[in-house]
Amino acid sequence: MADMTEISGLPMYLKIKNDIMQRIRSNLLLPGDRLPTEFQLMEEYGVSRITVSRALGELKAEGYVERFPNKGTFVAQAAPAVSLVSEAAVPERTGDPPDILPEIACILPTISDLFSLSMLNGALSVFSPEKYLCHIFRSQNSKMENYLLRRCLDTNISGIVLFPQDQPFFSNELLSIQLRKYPLVLLDRYLPRLDTSYVIADNKAAGELCVDHLSGLGHQRIAFVTATRRDTFSVKYRIAGLYAAAERRGMADNAIYIMECFDQGKTLAHYQETFRKLVFENRITAFIAAESGVCAYLYQLFSSMNMKVPGDLSLLSFDKPLTEVKNPDFFTHINQSEFLMGKEAGNILLRRLEQRDMNVYHKIIAPTLEVHYSTGAVVL
Repeated sequence: MADMTEISGLPMYLKIKNDIMQRIRSNLLLPGDRLPTEFQLMEEYGVSRITVSRALGELKAEGYVERFPNKGTFVAQAAPAVSLVSEAAVPERTGDPPDILPEIACILPTISDLFSLSMLNGALSVFSPEKYLCHIFRSQNSKMENYLLRRCLDTNISGIVLFPQDQPFFSNELLSIQLRKYPLVLLDRYLPRLDTSYVIADNKAAGELCVDHLSGLGHQRIAFVTATRRDTFSVKYRIAGLYAAAERRGMADNAIYIMECFDQGKTLAHYQETFRKLVFENRITAFIAAESGVCAYLYQLFSSMNMKVPGDLSLLSFDKPLTEVKNPDFFTHINQSEFLMGKEAGNILLRRLEQRDMNVYHKIIAPTLEVHYSTGAVVL
């Protein structure tokens, strides 16, 4: 069943999420109570596992539930008293609504993955729907991003939260925004020489966490696979972290193998011979996927080659993959606290709009490693 099946215009994963939050708020589910299993929720709502996993993933990211491998999902001991995502009915107004609401824009490359959706929900949680009109745009590529930025400058948009395209240089549109001191907060990456506020994850620390974990399991040859170029912002710092940890742990000079511009649009057969050589000739025993979509592809690729994860190979991802072929909680992954990143970016923009705070803020969020089943010790 499709992930975005709707009831009354609401995506099913949001309906499931909202229903569970309502049960928690109304004390039908108390702290420590176990939620229905994923399969029970799939049967109850008639949806796929990916839909249920997305709902539970957002609840976990926002502090409502805790998830434990082999045990299940439980109501958090200190679940938020107020929802961080606005789904409550608008209260009755005692007077006429304002003639004009200030408008903000959230621009992201995509909103189809859990990482982007969580950041978006974090940013929107800051802005009251009674006080702000919020626009959501998908940029998809750098050309569309520049067009959207120009549109925001030419219309009545009061401020922007931008998850920029992953590219080494900033555009003329961003330079114009900088020169005009236009309210802008960058999300998940910053651009060198563009002195604006940003909220990012510590990508170098994340890279170190990956190598420390895999090296501790005995892996001495590790491949890092990314869909982008190695000189783009996030990838560049992740690679720096990989090399730093490898050097600190005394690994060989060729311990880290980098594969850039990986094309998920290719058939599995296209990459089988390449990865067979990496495993059997280069002796690589662990793979780190820079993007969750790449991780899902690699898992299917290894399955097509009759290689077991984690029996034959270990597989680690940045961000939790969403895949129909395996439970997302199967994958060891870097948690970048994307909801918190979005919320921090929203707070910076809100202070700029309401308090005329002209300071430039640089916030770096520490990542964590969530260890699950896709990584294991090297089998000799």
